[in-house]
Amino acid sequence: MARPTSPLAAQLGEPGWLASLLFAAVATALVCYPAWPGFMSYDSLFAYQQARYGVQTMLWPPLHTYMFQVSERLGASTWGVFVFQTATLFASAAVVLHLLVRNRAVAFLLCVGFGALIALSPAVLGPMLAHWRDVPTASFAFLGLALWLLAARYGQPLLLAPAILAFGCAVALRYNAFVLVAFLLALMVWSPLLGRPARFARPFVVVCVVGALGLAWASTQWRLPDLLRMPAPASLGGTQQFDLIGISACADRNYLPPGIAPPGTSAYHLRKAYDPRHLHMTLAKRPGVPELVEGEAGGQVARAWLPVILKEPVCYLSHRTTVFVEQMGMARDGVFYPTHAGIDANSFGLTLAHPDLSAQVVHHILEAQPSLWTRPFWLYVLALGLGGMAALRERAYAPLLLAMLAGAFTYPALLFVASPAADARYIFPSNVLAALVALSSLGLLIARPGRR
Repeated sequence: MARPTSPLAAQLGEPGWLASLLFAAVATALVCYPAWPGFMSYDSLFAYQQARYGVQTMLWPPLHTYMFQVSERLGASTWGVFVFQTATLFASAAVVLHLLVRNRAVAFLLCVGFGALIALSPAVLGPMLAHWRDVPTASFAFLGLALWLLAARYGQPLLLAPAILAFGCAVALRYNAFVLVAFLLALMVWSPLLGRPARFARPFVVVCVVGALGLAWASTQWRLPDLLRMPAPASLGGTQQFDLIGISACADRNYLPPGIAPPGTSAYHLRKAYDPRHLHMTLAKRPGVPELVEGEAGGQVARAWLPVILKEPVCYLSHRTTVFVEQMGMARDGVFYPTHAGIDANSFGLTLAHPDLSAQVVHHILEAQPSLWTRPFWLYVLALGLGGMAALRERAYAPLLLAMLAGAFTYPALLFVASPAADARYIFPSNVLAALVALSSLGLLIARPGRR
C-alpha cells in the first residue's frame, strides 16, 4: 500500500560526496587501467583524426571530436576523454543512488552493486573499455540527472541550467539519444525542483531546454570553429539497405535495386548472405554468393525502402525482430560485438599500454558473453519489476522512476526500427540507465526513504 507522500525534494538524502567520489575513483581505475588509453575502432579513430584536422562530416555527431580536441589541448591525448567519460558515469550514478536512497550504508552497497553489474555484463563492461560515443552519451545523461537531483535537494534553481546542458550534450552525441532523456526533461518542465516551490523555475527550465536542444541540433549542422554549414548526412542508408536484404531473404524475392546486387543475384543468394548481426557481415564475401555492394545506388535504396516495407510488412517485422533479439542478447550465441578488443592500426602512435592485461580482460568478456545470466535483457527485466514495485510503494518517487524507465525502454525501442546492426554498444546508454533504475528501486524497497 502506498504511503502518504511529501514532495520528493524533501525526501532526498545527502549526495555522499566522499563515498561517491571514492567509489568513482576506484571503479574508474579498475575499468580504465587494463584498456589504457581506451580501445579504438574505426569511428573512434576517425573522431580523433577530425580532432587533429577538422570536422569533415556530420555522419557522426562531432561533439565526440570536440571532446578529443579539448583533451588534446589539456595534454591528455585520448586518455583524458577515457577517464572523463568513465569517472563521470560512476560518480554521477553514485550521487544519484545516495540522493535517492537516504540510508548511506545501503546507498554505498548499491554503488558497489552497480559496479558489479557492469563487471558481470559483457554488453556493459565491453563498451566502457572503448572510445565509443555511447559511453559519454550515458555519462552526460547521468550527470544531468545527478545535477537535477542536487538542484532539488538544495533548492538551487541555477543548478538546473548545467543539468539541462548535460542532457543536451547527451543528445548532441547521438542522434537517437533524445528519447533517452525526453521523459526526464518533460518531468523537469512539469516539476523543476521536484515539488519544492521556486519562482520562475518553470519558464527558466523551458528556456534552458529549448536552448540546450537547439545547441545540440546546431552542433550537427555547423562545425566549429569556422561555423561552416555541413551537408546533411544520409545516415539511414545503411539501415535501409539492411532492411531490403532482410526482407528479401524472408520474402524469397530480391528487392535490391540494380547497383547494389549484380545481375543474377537471387533470393537464395540473399538468404545465404543475410546475417542479422550486422550489414557489413551480410555484405562480406561468401563462396557461391555474388558480391553485394554497400551504397545507396543513386537514391534507389531510399526510394525502394518504404514501398517494399508496405508490400512485405510481415517480413519487415520478422527481420527487425531478429535484429532486435540479437541486440538485446536474447539470441542463442549471446551478445554481438561486446567490445573492440584493441586499438586499430593508426598513424597517431596510439597503442595499448598494457596489451597482455587488455587481452585477459577481453578474453573474460568473450568467455562470459554466451552465458544466459550475463545478457543485457535481464537489466530491463529487473528495472521493470523493481521500478514498478518501488513506484507503487513510494508515490513521491513514482514520476522520476517512471521517467527513467520510459527512457530506458524507449531508447532500444527506437533502435528496433533504426539500427543498422546488433552491436551491443548501441544499447549501452539504456543498459546502464536500466541498471540505475533497478538498483535505486531496490534501495527504496529495502530502506525506507525517511531513514538514514
